[in-house]
Formats: sequence, C-alpha cells, structure tokens
Amino acid sequence: MARVRTVTVSGGRSFEYVSQGKGPATLLVHPGGPGYTYHYLRPLLRLATAHLRVILFNPRGVGRSWKPGRPSAYTVQNQAEDVEAIRRALKIEELHLLGFSAGGFAALEYAGHHQDHLTSVLFCSTAGSAAEVRQSNRVMRAAATPKQLARLRELEKAKAFDRKEYRNLVEEISQPFQARFLAATPRDLKAAKLSTEVYRAMMTRTGDEFVVDGTLARWDGRKYYSRIDVPSLVLVGRFDPFLEASQEMHDRIVPAHLRVLPRSSHLPHLEQPREFLNAVREFLLDVTGD
Repeated sequence: MARVRTVTVSGGRSFEYVSQGKGPATLLVHPGGPGYTYHYLRPLLRLATAHLRVILFNPRGVGRSWKPGRPSAYTVQNQAEDVEAIRRALKIEELHLLGFSAGGFAALEYAGHHQDHLTSVLFCSTAGSAAEVRQSNRVMRAAATPKQLARLRELEKAKAFDRKEYRNLVEEISQPFQARFLAATPRDLKAAKLSTEVYRAMMTRTGDEFVVDGTLARWDGRKYYSRIDVPSLVLVGRFDPFLEASQEMHDRIVPAHLRVLPRSSHLPHLEQPREFLNAVREFLLDVTGD
C-alpha cells in the first residue's frame, strides 16, 4: 500500500497524499463529497506506471490535511487554488487533473483559471454547477416511493436531519443512483471518511440532503466550458444523477470525449472498475503518447 506523505505549500498549509508510479506525467486526483478522504479512489493507483505518477490527496479540512479557521474558507475557488499550490510544491510539469464527483467542481474551476498548467482534464461523475446538483437531487427525490417520500417530508418538517432514520432513508432513496451495482461495500469505500464540517460548509448548512445552501449555492462553472481547449474526458455512469449534466459538459467543451459506462451509477470506478480504468488509461495514452 502506498505510503501516506505530506506536502507543505505556500502559507505553511499541508496536505496529505499518496503517490505511486513515476513521471514525467502526473495524474492528480481530487476526491469528492465534498469532504471525503481519497481512500475510495485508491483503485486509480493501478494506473501508475514508469511514465505516469498517480497522486491522490486529501483537500483542505479533510483527513489530516490543513484545516482553515472558518467554514467560509471551504469553497470551490479555494480548492482550485490549493490544486495549483500543490502542483507548484510537487513541481508537477505535466499535469493531468482528475476531479471525481464534487472534486470535478474544483477541476473545472482550476481549468477556468490555470489552464496554462494543464495537459489534460478528466471530469468523472460530476456536474458543472450548483443548479445541476439541485436538478440531480430532484431526479433522485422523484424516484422515491410514495411511502419513502411521505416519511421524508415528515422528517424534513421536523428538521430531523441529524437523525439516523433520516440518513438511512436518504441512503435508500439515493442508492439506485449512487451504488446501484454494488452488491457489498468495497474495502476502499469503507475506508473513506467524510468530514461533516467540510460537507456542511459547502453543500448543506442544515444537513438537508436535498438542499444546496452552503458555499456552493451560487457556484456555476459552466462559464468556463467555452474556454477549455485541452484534451478532456467526461466519464459517467448510465444511472448517475449527473448523467444529463455530464452530457452537457461534453457538448459544450469542444475537445471533450464522453464515455458512459452502462452498468454504473455514481461510483463507476467501483461498479465497473476494469472499464473505468481502461477508459482513463486509453485517454491518457492518447494524450501522452506513452
């Protein structure tokens, strides 16, 4: 298993990361949540070769990475600037940035401001705006059974967002969109931990899983689509609630290539691991020529 390391960037901020393989190309992976540790993305380390270094890291406030003093510092914009700081500190010259789920927001923001440092960008199971996150929430909610929806409304009215019953109900409703093809919870997914502080600050201040009212509330990265001219991969599962958003991303980013995995929802790297890794590997081979 890859050894956990720490990189210190400007301002004395430190970030946990694991690394496998060697350069000159580097695939830097930003996890989602927002607030999840990188552990559930460890299968991506299998992409490492003598020519490709794969780095998974914990964003600000996650795991043992640097934690800001105020919740308002947890923003997509700041996450993107952290990526740039990490790139500089690790002296990454050939950067392939992969953003998974909410990590894709940071990857899109980075592409909008630091494209000159990108060789390619990979958007996996993600969307381009808070509006699309809200739309995906509506899709999942609309698929709930009448019984589930009735109880959900009762719990929402009582603002019982911290109750175990509420969390379990949300998991039941979202499961067909999140982990439809997983018969059991993989070891890497079990190892991942969610920082509720980061998640609440960015996504939902109250804990209401179908509301986006954190620092993400007004974020819209779709304005960057027309600016992106580096090779781009949009990778999504057929049953992912972000499918429509991913299709729009592909349509509006001219150099983007879309791959839809037919037996996957929101966790294609765990639901169809071979197909997912092959799609990423083939894309990187096309870009790097190695």
